[in-house]
Amino acid sequence: MYKKYQLKNGLTVLLVESHKSPVVSIQMWVKTGSADEQKGEEGISHFIEHLVFKGTRKFGVGEIASKVEGSGGQLNAYTSFDQTVFYVTISKNFIETGLDVISEMMGYPLFDEKEIDNEREVVIEEIKRGLDNPQRQASRHLFSTMYKKHPYGLPVIGFEENIRKVSKKTIQNYYHSRYVPSNMTLLVIGDFDNKSVKAQVSQYFSDFEPFKLKKIKRKKEVKQKQPRVAVKTSEFKESLLYISWPLPSAKHKDIPAIDVMSLILGQGESSRLSKKIKLEKGLVNYIGASSFTPQDPGFFTISASMNPDHLEETLEEIQKEVVEFLAVPPSYEEMQKALINFNSDEFYSLETVDGMASKVGTYEHLFKDYKYFKKFMKEVNHLKPEDILRVAKKYVHPDLVTVALMTPEPQKASEVRLKKFVKEFKKALKNKPTIKQNKEKSKRQTKVHWSKEISTKGLGKIEKFILPNGGIVYFRPDNSTKVISLKAAFGGGVRIEPNGKEGAIDLLSRTWGRSTQNSSEHMLNQKIDALASSLSSFAGRNTIGLSATTLEPFSKEVFELFEEVMLQPTFEESVVSREKLMMLEYLKNREDNPAQVGINEFLKEIFKGHPYEKDLHGNKESIEKLSANNMKQLLGTMVFSKNMTAVVAGHFDLDEWKERMSQLSKELPVGQKVENHFSVQPRTAVIERHLHSKKEQSHIILGYPG
Repeated sequence: MYKKYQLKNGLTVLLVESHKSPVVSIQMWVKTGSADEQKGEEGISHFIEHLVFKGTRKFGVGEIASKVEGSGGQLNAYTSFDQTVFYVTISKNFIETGLDVISEMMGYPLFDEKEIDNEREVVIEEIKRGLDNPQRQASRHLFSTMYKKHPYGLPVIGFEENIRKVSKKTIQNYYHSRYVPSNMTLLVIGDFDNKSVKAQVSQYFSDFEPFKLKKIKRKKEVKQKQPRVAVKTSEFKESLLYISWPLPSAKHKDIPAIDVMSLILGQGESSRLSKKIKLEKGLVNYIGASSFTPQDPGFFTISASMNPDHLEETLEEIQKEVVEFLAVPPSYEEMQKALINFNSDEFYSLETVDGMASKVGTYEHLFKDYKYFKKFMKEVNHLKPEDILRVAKKYVHPDLVTVALMTPEPQKASEVRLKKFVKEFKKALKNKPTIKQNKEKSKRQTKVHWSKEISTKGLGKIEKFILPNGGIVYFRPDNSTKVISLKAAFGGGVRIEPNGKEGAIDLLSRTWGRSTQNSSEHMLNQKIDALASSLSSFAGRNTIGLSATTLEPFSKEVFELFEEVMLQPTFEESVVSREKLMMLEYLKNREDNPAQVGINEFLKEIFKGHPYEKDLHGNKESIEKLSANNMKQLLGTMVFSKNMTAVVAGHFDLDEWKERMSQLSKELPVGQKVENHFSVQPRTAVIERHLHSKKEQSHIILGYPG
């Protein structure tokens, strides 16, 4: 049940009842972000995000967080280019607490001089830590290359010199010019009664003073007329690459087709880029495609991270895939997969009140219409393969490409390589190959049909079920959405990892579920992605297991794949070799993260002599020795019925799933539960370790055996 209205002071209120669980999300969306800041103000929106937590007319410093956390809730905020969002997620029994603190933060912050000075240092340290983050630095490099005039080219967090000098008066003036009721939307989503909450909203928010909104005119971006190439050298171990093209804003009629294009080209393991460049060629640690479609014009980008030695070949393969994509429309299967995934998103977004709030808030913010998603989906469902090809040809143009690279390699040599790519890309498009289209590709995709009605009953009673061959399944009914999650964990993990084979459990979690006796890696990825589902393995210090999430209409097919992966796994040598290389790349790149380096050293000391001292990701020497046969043998020491604990949660038929899990148990070896114990040597003295790092941050880890 949705109810949208406006208070007399101009504040928009949106109430959404959802009785999925006894939780409420209260969010204040302010339509102002870093792109609304003027020269010299860069970073003020993010600074204000910090400061509203630091005391109001009613709450002293630290009292807001204490009140929310003391009620079992969570409190946070974030700043982006176009909006700032403050939110509380809390039990329905404490909804008034959430409304109280959000109203105080948004309507009555004190901006105390002392707290402003204290928080300056916090924000400045956050800015410095960002210098140590390769993904953040590469992203900034991309945005500053794409946007030469528009404020999207500037970092949301701002600049240290601005934070150092900004005064209380400037902060207050900015706050009262942009954080005003007419520029705010209050979302209350979750388990509540509209009538009573409407009265509480009036009580806490009607007295907000209706300050006049200062209108901001953002600088327009210069129209790109030729390719751009930009290289940033760094001390990070990996190279991060972006190949991008300008796009219109979120409201443009081409955006639904562009989003589908992104999914087909580079989202999911069965997407074109991931299948060819990551899984088959093993050239990258990651590759994907996405569209940034904000309030103002955005861009489409192909992003990848890789070993610098693989740059040339990666560029060649990306070129081949893009040129082929621009030659013929997508296939029937690709369109069908995209359609199912977009329709399924409606259900996955309802899984949590925070997810619902994010979705509703985004559409209300961008389109002033929280129901816009239905219009968007209608447009997606009417798309044809020819529409995808049309937008690809319209926007993925060689003269409008921007290639941004952050790399440890010399700048000039990298620039030469990127310019060569741009030149070859343009030439390849002129001489693009003639690819015959399979007649099947022209078939019209079938629409997805299933009931969108959901129950208001929410959670049912949790039931414990003992499997025929031993092992336990817990059933947790939840009929509020059509989503089903299944997890099966087996005792063991690093506790049973053989000495000299460090990293074996991590490699097992990377390769179990990649292929089976009936399905190759690509076939399995295709099947899962086509069902808008996920199926993966996981591992840790105590367990290894499989996890799947799907929608109720696809539960039978996904369970069959889950069963196939558990009972008939194969470990292809090519997959094991590729994942070993990925692990070695991870170990090398991890050196750029001082927090992880510190934690690993801490665990070595505090768990000396116990399996927990091991690095979950192993070491170079042990990883290089691991084989596919090691994976088969290791899995065989844990996957027994008596060693399994499983959970089925969501919208399911209890009797049907009891039968499925019983049958699975019967097909597994009975075995025994892994129950191993290790002695821990008592500490007799204080242990200190000091590691030197050249990064812009220090980490102190203090711990006690327990």
